[in-house]
Amino acid sequence: MNSRERVLLALAHKEPDRVPIDFGGLVTSLHHEAHRRLLEYLGMPPYRAPILDMFQQIVDPAPALKEMFHADVFGFFANPGSGWKLEVDPVTDTYVDEWGVLYQRPAGGYWYDLADHPLKEGTIEELERFQFPNPRDPNRIRGLADKAKDLLENTDKAVMIYPPTAGVFEHSYWLRGIEPLLTDMVYNKKYVEALAERVMEWQLEFWDFVLDEVGPYIHIVQLGDDLGGQHGPIFSPDLYREIYKPRHRRITDLIHRKTEAKVFLHTCGSIYWALPDIIESGVEIINPIQVSAKDMETDRLKREFGRDLVFWGGGADATEVMTFAMSEGVKEEVKKRIHDLAPGGGFVFASIHNIQAEVPPENIVALYEAASEYGQYPIRV
Repeated sequence: MNSRERVLLALAHKEPDRVPIDFGGLVTSLHHEAHRRLLEYLGMPPYRAPILDMFQQIVDPAPALKEMFHADVFGFFANPGSGWKLEVDPVTDTYVDEWGVLYQRPAGGYWYDLADHPLKEGTIEELERFQFPNPRDPNRIRGLADKAKDLLENTDKAVMIYPPTAGVFEHSYWLRGIEPLLTDMVYNKKYVEALAERVMEWQLEFWDFVLDEVGPYIHIVQLGDDLGGQHGPIFSPDLYREIYKPRHRRITDLIHRKTEAKVFLHTCGSIYWALPDIIESGVEIINPIQVSAKDMETDRLKREFGRDLVFWGGGADATEVMTFAMSEGVKEEVKKRIHDLAPGGGFVFASIHNIQAEVPPENIVALYEAASEYGQYPIRV
C-alpha cells in the first residue's frame, strides 16, 4: 500500500496497513533550529531547508527526514500576489505581509510576533477604505496547476494545499489586533461582522480562483482558525455561532463544489465545545488535537466525534512531554494516542503543533519511531 492509498483509506474512516503520518506540513513541521539539531544528532549532512512559514520560522524538512519518518503527505501553497515581496529589515528584524500587518522577532526570540495592525480606527468607513490584496491576482496561480499535477502524478503521496492566510476570525484580529477585536465584539458588533464578511468574501474569491486550477489534483484543502484557549473558547460561543460559523460554512460549501478534496481545519486549544458546530460547518478533518487543553481527552473525542471527523495530529503533548520527557515518555504518550484514535481509521498521526526549537532531537526521533511501531493495523496497543 502506498502513502496516498493509506491516507485516503484513513480519510474514509477505514483501516489501512498502518496509521498514516504527516511530517513537514504547515502545521506539522518543525522550527529551523530543531531541524538543524535533528540532522546533527542523526549524523546527516547539513541541509538548507526552505522556510515554510516566516511567522513561525518552520521549515520544509530535508527529504531524508521525510523518508526516515515515513511522511505520507506533501503540501504546497499558492503564490503570493504580484505586488508583494518578503523583505526583512535586518536592523529591526521586522517585515510587513501582503495585508500590511507588521511582524517583529524579539531579541533572542525563535519566531515572529504580530507587532502592528493596519485597521486602527475600527470603523466601517476605515474598513471600506482599506485595500485588500487582489485574491485573483494572476501571479497566485502561475505554475500552480503544474505543481499540483506533478505532486499527484510523480509522487505516491496525498496532496494538500495550504491556506494563504488565517481563517475569518483569526485573520480579522491580524488586521485589527486581538484586544481591539475582542473589545469590538462587546461594543461594536456591527463592525466585527462587517470585517468578518470582507475577510470571508476575499477567501471565497481566492478559493474559487485557485481551485479552478488545482481542484482535480488535490486530496485535502487546509484551513485554519483558532477558536480555543487552554481552558475554553477565546470569545463567546454564541458570537462564534452567529458571526463565524455561517461564514466557515460558506467557505467549505464553495470548496466542496469545486473539488472532491476533504476540508481540514487547524484550530488550537480547547475546542470540544465547538466540535458539533465545526462538523455542521462542513469540516471533515480536525487538527491539531491539543491534548493538554481542557476537555481534549482523546478517548472521549474519538467516541463522540469519530464517526464524523478525521483526527489529524494528537501525537504527543507539545508543552510538557515533547520538551521535558525522556524518549520513553514520548513513546508511551504516542502509544496512548494511537490506542485512543487509530481504531477504525479516521486518524492521521502528526505532532501536536509544529515542533519547537527547544525539543530534544531524541524525542523527535522517538515520536515518529513510536508512530511506526505502534501504528500497525490491527492496532494492538
